Amino acid sequence: MCALACNGSKPAEKKAEPSGAAEEAKPETKYGLTQQQAAQVLVSVGDHKITLGEFADRLGNQSPYLRARYNSPERRREFLDNMVRFELLAHEAEKRGYDKSEEVATVRKQSMVQQMMQDLFETGGIKLSDVSDQEIQAYYDAHTAEFDKPAQVRASHILFKDRAAADKALQQLKADPKDIELFRKLAAEHSQDAATKTSGGDLRFFSATRDASGESDSIERPEALRRAAFSLKEIGDLYPEPVQSERGFHVVKLTGRREALKRSLEDSRRMIQNKLWREKREAAIEKFVSDLRSKADVQENADALAKVRVKDAMGQSAELPAEGSGAKPASSPAAKAKTQ
Repeated sequence: MCALACNGSKPAEKKAEPSGAAEEAKPETKYGLTQQQAAQVLVSVGDHKITLGEFADRLGNQSPYLRARYNSPERRREFLDNMVRFELLAHEAEKRGYDKSEEVATVRKQSMVQQMMQDLFETGGIKLSDVSDQEIQAYYDAHTAEFDKPAQVRASHILFKDRAAADKALQQLKADPKDIELFRKLAAEHSQDAATKTSGGDLRFFSATRDASGESDSIERPEALRRAAFSLKEIGDLYPEPVQSERGFHVVKLTGRREALKRSLEDSRRMIQNKLWREKREAAIEKFVSDLRSKADVQENADALAKVRVKDAMGQSAELPAEGSGAKPASSPAAKAKTQ
């Protein structure tokens, strides 16, 4: 049990390996394989050879969940069998001429474009670190409304032209406060606000004043209505009397509340950095495509384009929008590729 050091003897020094052995030691590649091991043929399927390195790459490209599933020898055999199955089917498809079809050529072209775009604009393109602190600060300063938002409430209303009708509806709601559908029903039947009556009178979220809220929808929320909604304390509360505004008389109900939001520059840094990185990447892609187009001989036949007819979901034939109509055409393959 005792090692040589127990009796005072020094352990033998390890002899230097012959120079040939050192030369044979290959540096490891991915997945702990040497270059020689990675090149080792694992299985041959006709003329196609699957190497150990190819197998490791395919396995390593799976999700972490699937990689864990293939830890056992039996599961790895299953994964290899699936690779062989794929090669057998691919070989048979080539024998039958499917590799010459337009569909296969299109898929191959799409895959080729996606790989090129990834290499140019993901792996070797603009990085997050290319977004400077000065750019982040400038964006933060120019978009304060995104990071400094006032408190908001959400409310519903029923708009009446005369107070008597508003009083009647309000008393009906107070008499049965647990009937949550009654407000929606009365709004649909009686509200004079066309923008909200079909949604149960929903005014969505809004601030105490329009200027501070940055609201961009078309819903009208008079100042008197805003004050009434902000004065309510509990979700579900009704304002005790009809609220008069220049539009008429409103029955108001509180349905939601948001606290004021204020994000510091540090809290917002990563979000801004990602946004600016995406914008830089999109700009680089657009310039790349624009440069390619300027160097290529691209000729369009607009008259022929106008002859195309497509069918909608109901099977009706529809014309493509005329150029200059303002409608946006479908995304091109290049546009799709840049987002993948």
